[in-house]
Order: sequence, then structure tokens, then C-alpha cells
Amino acid sequence: MCKRASLVSCKAGYLPVFSALLFFVCFLSAPTPLLSRESSAQPVLSSSVSQKFYELAYELANSEDAEAPQIEQAMAFLTAAMELDNNVRNARALLLKLACRNSQQDHSELVYSLLANYVDESADVDVAKKAAVYLLAQLNTREQREKLLEQILETLGAKNVVLDSELATLLGQLKAEKGDLETAEFYLMQAYKKNRYNTSAFTKLMEIKPERIGPTIYLERQRLALRENPSDINPALAFAQQAERLQLYDTAAGVYEYCASLFSYLYPSKTLPARIYLPWAISNYNTRQNQSKCLQIAQRIQEEGQFDLRLEAIAGKVVTKMGNGEVATQIFQDAEKKAQQLLQDPRQNINNSENLQSSDSQQISTNQLAWFYSFALPIPDKALHWANKANLAEPNSPASRAILAYALIMNNQTEWAKPIINNFQDNQIANLTLAQIQLAQGQKDLAIETLKTAIARDPGSFAAERAKEILTQQGQQYTPPIDPDTVLNMLEKVFEQTLVPVFTPAENMFSAQLNIRGDEFPFGSEFNGNVEITNNSAEPLVISDDALFKGNIRIDADISGDINRKISNLSSEKIRTALFIEPGRSILIPVRLLTGKLREILVTYPQATLVIDFTLYLDPVTTNQGNITNRLTNLQPTRLRIKRPGIKLTGQYLRSRFNLISKENINEKIKIARLFTSLLREQHEMLNNKPLYKFMYADWMVPLLRNSLLHETGLLHNSTNGHWIVKVHTMAEMLSLPLDYELISAVAKNLHDTNWTVRMMAVYLLSKTNDRNFDKLLEWTAKNDPSKPVRDLAIALGRSSLR
Repeated sequence: MCKRASLVSCKAGYLPVFSALLFFVCFLSAPTPLLSRESSAQPVLSSSVSQKFYELAYELANSEDAEAPQIEQAMAFLTAAMELDNNVRNARALLLKLACRNSQQDHSELVYSLLANYVDESADVDVAKKAAVYLLAQLNTREQREKLLEQILETLGAKNVVLDSELATLLGQLKAEKGDLETAEFYLMQAYKKNRYNTSAFTKLMEIKPERIGPTIYLERQRLALRENPSDINPALAFAQQAERLQLYDTAAGVYEYCASLFSYLYPSKTLPARIYLPWAISNYNTRQNQSKCLQIAQRIQEEGQFDLRLEAIAGKVVTKMGNGEVATQIFQDAEKKAQQLLQDPRQNINNSENLQSSDSQQISTNQLAWFYSFALPIPDKALHWANKANLAEPNSPASRAILAYALIMNNQTEWAKPIINNFQDNQIANLTLAQIQLAQGQKDLAIETLKTAIARDPGSFAAERAKEILTQQGQQYTPPIDPDTVLNMLEKVFEQTLVPVFTPAENMFSAQLNIRGDEFPFGSEFNGNVEITNNSAEPLVISDDALFKGNIRIDADISGDINRKISNLSSEKIRTALFIEPGRSILIPVRLLTGKLREILVTYPQATLVIDFTLYLDPVTTNQGNITNRLTNLQPTRLRIKRPGIKLTGQYLRSRFNLISKENINEKIKIARLFTSLLREQHEMLNNKPLYKFMYADWMVPLLRNSLLHETGLLHNSTNGHWIVKVHTMAEMLSLPLDYELISAVAKNLHDTNWTVRMMAVYLLSKTNDRNFDKLLEWTAKNDPSKPVRDLAIALGRSSLR
């Protein structure tokens, strides 16, 4: 016998046409009543075969070349898996995914049935929602879609709160499209109540019924957005600004401090911008106990090499309130001097901002100096001097005109201020000026209303402070339209001690670990793992597309030892089985590791000693250099190493395994099938290519291994009770094995088997011969096999052969 042709008989070689005709003739010559007996037999059940069919479907669905035919084949195997064991949840979930991916056919009935049985509290919301969207897409009218959604909500809504929220959102959006805003509001409000992280429901509510979103709900939503992604500075600033508007100054000051820490974390080389430090300072200025914090903020900005007249004004005012007039005077004088020096600098860009107290610009302007002498250090003649300069520079600026009018009032030039204010009344300083004019004209009641309007525009500003002083002089007190204490009490009931967040670097908020039970796995061992995500923070860790952790995981494998391979994207999943993880708790996500190219290598080279390094990525991204890393770059990828020692073979060991084939232990036979088919594949690879490592070879080995499959009592032919399970597993292990005419003939005999799972596996294995004459067999099987799963697979394989 020639060694390099040990797997394929030298007298025949690999003859696809002959082999196809051989098993086709064998099949047609079989008595057809043999197959019909199956209909009266007891239902076929096997968790082992069910799992094997699921594995085949998983590999098909996740292969690089997976297209519609492969998806159909996978669906046929998954349907079969569920028929063999109705408790296989992973098979149901995968079938639901694939049915929605297959655009070639309408699988509405199947999807609806699967969805009804799939949804519970632990269901993957993305899978379930996509299934619902798929069902809606098959309908032609809005009325049909509404009716279906109402039906799904009624049937499944109570089983999963997050899915209930998503479906109610879809229904609310449909109602809004046709103008039924009352019903839309009902469903959207229900959606938001069920899941307060449902941004779509909240946004749509704000669009159609903004009056229903009170300040407390709005502020709560902003705080939840910050919880969802605590490393995004935009929701943090939005929450702080809204708290400041509602005069929750202690809360606002704490959140602005959080923003300052977050900004320094995100941009360590940049100086803190005015849009953070100015409202941070003014919020502290308006607190009862933390005004001294303003001085720390001013010192920090100075140490960063920045100067801001507005911040210095706040610091001076704080020291004045503390009763230290001498220090306050020094702060004001230093600020005046520095501001005027900078204003004379030719490199200075003039910026007469509308919002003098909280503009993000740090450029000194004549407007700022006019504001400084109007509100921070009131000196009427200096205020008017700089206000005139500002007005000359920008005569059409509302800010310049308003500050000029106010400076005129300070200098008792009311008549000059009137015409200016008559044309420019749309800012706080203009309102304050108008109120003083009204008072001068004896219009007290009108002036009081104007003062209240001015304060409401920005209650924490120096202009508002002056307006409150005038209001008090008129015997009135300013009462906020929304009671800050009421809002605060309601928020504290929801967030308790976490209302004001404590800054924590993103990489410390949560951690991930890849777990595998054991670190050494001999040949044939099954190993899979789980990813453990632990919330290390004081707040719930939300998992969503808008969150800090979006739920995407990816695992790469690096093989070394007797064989060296890098396997990118061995496994990837998106987690949506949990909306959030409570503080100090963890969730476990099962991951399939024995799959794809890794499984192929482990099965093909049983005598190789291998080291496998797994790398776990969270929300993976590709760098400019083409490398994969975590989206949160400071959170390092997790690594785990396992070993697969090569199997040590002896002649005695192989013969003892061979002799066990005649015994009754099904599990042992399955292990032997896996070992012997792998050894055959290894012999083929090593003898037809350059050997990669030392391996056992003997002239008697291949005949013995082949006989384990071809002999009448072998793994492919034994008809004893329960041996159909062994046949299915054996043929599944043969999928990566090159088939010659003898092996094809042996497999073809299983096309007559009374057990449909055996026929199904035989049809699938024989389809891998790529023989065009096999199409006739597929056509016959698709029409005549009594088992629907077998017919479905034959149809899917037939479509594949046409491509």
C-alpha cells in the first residue's frame, strides 16, 4: 500500500462521479417500506444528538461564508435539535435569530411560535425585539402592525419588563404616526415607567407631549443618562445645568465637580474649560456652606496658567461675604490690573459674549469689564466708561446695549437708558434695567413682575442677585416657580445617596474575567467558558448601546506549541440578557470556545501538544495601527491560558479502543469515533504535507482506523439498540475527513436507516462530496423522506448546490 494514499484506496483513487452513482443506486435499490416504518415508531429523543445538531448549526451560522443556503441548513438542524430535546434553549434562541436573518422566505409562523416560547426574564432582549420587528415587516398596513404589536404585548409583555418597554415604544410610535397622540402618550409613558433607561420612549414623549414631562422627571432622566454612561461628559453637564436652573445649587456644585474630574480624566493635557469651572464656581457661590470652594476653583485655574475676570469676580464676592474686605479689595485690584493688561495685548481677540457670566470664552472683553464694574465691584463711572467702549465696538450686540443701559441707570441717566431698552429687552440685564426704569416711573407692580422675570432667566447670576435685592427693597421676596426642596426630596427617594455621583475612573467601575473550569484539557475534552462581568461601582452598571459598557464581547485565540496559529474573533456576542448589574454583583455570560478554526485544529491534530491563550475584549475597536483593543483603552483586555497535551498513542491502546466498539457503552463508542476519525484526518494531513511535529505512524494504523468505520459491526453499521446515536456522532466527526468511495459507500447505507436523525446526518455528510450527481438524491429525499427535518435539510442543500 502506498503510504501517502493510505486514506484513499490506491485501486480507485478519489472518484466523485463513481461514488455518487454508487450511493445513489444503493439508495434507490433499498425497499421503501423501510422508511415508512418510522411513522409508527415512538418519538426519537436524545439530548446528545440534539446538542450535536445544535453544534453543527452554530458552526454553519457563524462560518465566514454563511449565506442564505447555510442559514437554511442551520435552521434545519436546529429544528431537528428541538424535536430531539425540547428544552434546548440555546437552539431556540439561535433558530429565532436565523429565521429573522433569512430574507429568502417568510418565516412569520415559525418566528411567532419561537418568540412565544423564548421570552422570559432572562431572554436576550435584542433577539426578541428583532423577532418582533421582523414580524411587523412582513405585514402590509399600519393597522395590521398595531394589532400584532398589541397581541404580542398582551401575550409576552409581562414575561420580560425590558422587552415590554421596547414593544410599548414601538406601538406608541405607530400610534403617533397616525396622529393618535393620546394613545401614543399612554404606551410611551408605560414604556418609560417599565424601563427608565428607554431613551427612545422618553424622547418621543418629549416630542409629542412635552407638557407631561415635569422638571422632576426631566432631571431624573438626565441623572439616569449620567448613570448609563458616567464617562460621557455631555449628560453630566446637562444634569448639572438643569440642577442649577432649578436652583439645586448643592447638587449642581457636586455634579460640576464631577464634570471637572471627568474632564481631567478624559483630557489630561488640557486645561479646564470655562463651561465647567464658571458654573461650578457660581453654583458653589449660591450654596450656604460651600462658598469657600470658589476660592479653590479660582486657585486651580490660576495654577493651570489661566485668567478669567469672571471667576476672579466670584472669588472677590465670596471673600466679601466672608467679611474679609482687605483680601477682597486685593483680589478685585489684581483682577482689574490683569484684565486691562490683557485687553491691551494685540493678540487678544475681543469677544463681547451674550452670557457675560458663563460664556465658554476666556478672552477678556470690554463687555466683561463693564459687567465687572456693574455687578462685581460696582463703580458707576467705570461701568459707563467700559460700557461705552463695548457699545462702540459692537453697537448691534444685545449684550453690549443692555450693559450700556444698565450703566446709564447706575449713573442716574434714566432718559438715555429708555430708548436703548425699548429696542433690546431679551436678556437678563435688559430686564433688570427695565425694572429700574419702571420703578423710577412709579410702576411698582410692573417693575416687580419684570424683576421676577429677570431673576427667572438665571437665578444664580450676579444680575439676579441684584434683582433680588431690589425686590426685597420693594417688600417682596422671590419665590421660585418650582420648589427646589420638593424636587430634591423626590430625587433623593429615587437615587438616595448616589444623587450626586462620585467620580471613578471608567476602568475601575467594572471588571471582566474569562473563566474556564480547568487549565489542561486532554484530547476529546469538551471545554467552554463564561465571561464574568462584575460591577465594582456604587451604582447599577447599565448595559445598552448608550452605556459605558455596550455589551459587546469578543474572544481571540493564540495557539502555540507544536502548531502556531492566531485566530481572530473566535467568538463574539452582544449581551442583552440583563439591563444592568447591581453594585457589587456579577453576571455570567456563557461563551462557546470550542468552535471554528480552534475546534478544527484540535480535532485535526490529536497528537499535537498545544498552548492556547485566549484574549477577551469588551466593546472591541480597531486602532489606527490595525490592532484590536477595548473601547475603554485604560481597561486592559483579559487573558487566560489553557493547555491541550497531545494524546500518547501505543499499539496496545489503539487496539483496546478498537475492541471496545463491540461493547454496549454508547458514550465510550462516541469517544472512540471522535479519536479514530481525528487520527485518520491527522494521518492524511501529515502524510500529504510537511509534518508539523513528531507523531505516531504505523502501516497497520490506517487499516485499523478505517475498519472501525467500515466493518459490519463498526461505528457506521452497528444496528444494535441505541446505536443510532453513535452513527450520528460518527458521521458528524467525519465531516472534516476526506471521503473515498469505500467511506462514501459505508455512509450511503445509512440513507436507509429507519431513524431519521441517521438519514439526516448521512445526507448532510454525503453533500460534502461536491458531486453534482448527488442532486438527484437530494431531490428524491426532499420529496419522499417521511421526516420533515430530513426533507427540510435536503431542500436547503439542494438550494446550496444551485449556487
